[in-house]
Amino acid sequence: MRRSLLIPASLVLLAPLYLGCNSSDIPTTMPPAAQEPYDILAHLKYLAVRKDYKDAAMIAPITPDVVFPSAMHLHNDAKQLGLTLTPDELKGLGIDAKLAAKLDNLPGGPADDYTIQDARLAFNAGIYRLLKALTPNTWAKMDSMGIEDNPGMRQYGSSAIVKDMTLGYGGTKIMTVTCLKKPDGYWGVSFIRYDVNPKTLKQN
Repeated sequence: MRRSLLIPASLVLLAPLYLGCNSSDIPTTMPPAAQEPYDILAHLKYLAVRKDYKDAAMIAPITPDVVFPSAMHLHNDAKQLGLTLTPDELKGLGIDAKLAAKLDNLPGGPADDYTIQDARLAFNAGIYRLLKALTPNTWAKMDSMGIEDNPGMRQYGSSAIVKDMTLGYGGTKIMTVTCLKKPDGYWGVSFIRYDVNPKTLKQN
């Protein structure tokens, strides 16, 4: 799923629209539903720092064709980065022991013992599991470095609207967040990929 992160010149010209929104502030209450891809950033900061796990559902995809494969990829990547969830985090995310045992080896589709309800819980947990690699101070510095169309994600349907948002700070790209316009008209997250290993970042 690796894609080019080159940003077209037309989007570079639009960058100030995304960079001047006080995104260094960590929200203290759950942000409203994302009306634009950039709005996802406040949710990521809030979820990662405030640990209000209910917020994950605000940016989660809805349809099974997205939820199942995305949950699998999120947890696979988190496992490779050595990120785990504590018992308290699992409880807060609504993950019971049976589902917790599957997180590192999720299927990409439904199974007799893995339903869409399970996949949605797993997806929410996968988002938080990846976000927790960064400290609150790092999240406070994170900002959008550009948003571009992602026509390569057409597996979600020919009419799917998908955009990639690059996040980072100090000129360093940290992660790419693939944002998907949901059937309800709001934006959600379908995938997160670190562009650098968070273990190599100097965080405090």
